[in-house]
Amino acid sequence: MGFMDKVKAAAKNVDSKAGEEIDKGKYRSKISEEKNEIDKLYKNIGIAYYDARAQGKGIPDEIDDMCAEIDERKSKIAEYEVRIKEIEEAGHKEREQNRLEAEAAAKASEEAKAAKEESKDKKE
Repeated sequence: MGFMDKVKAAAKNVDSKAGEEIDKGKYRSKISEEKNEIDKLYKNIGIAYYDARAQGKGIPDEIDDMCAEIDERKSKIAEYEVRIKEIEEAGHKEREQNRLEAEAAAKASEEAKAAKEESKDKKE
């Protein structure tokens, strides 16, 4: 592989990796937000349960609602984690394709150079 082909492939791969990290960062941020909200819900469940117990009441319905919301948020987190994996796989495929294209370009360049040399040798 020629030097310039390597440089071009490296530049494409740096760009690919940077884009991938930005996309993954967006989902990681969403995951963090969901986890923070889950933590708040856990706290609210504890408060609601304690207040109901202190007042001699049964478990309030709002606890079931908060538990359902936690389940929904955990499901979102799982979806975001799948998206991160998909982004990683797509990035890997893109970088592999860049490598293959660079190799093909280098091979074509070498073949053209060899053909030019051969043609030059035949003229002499």
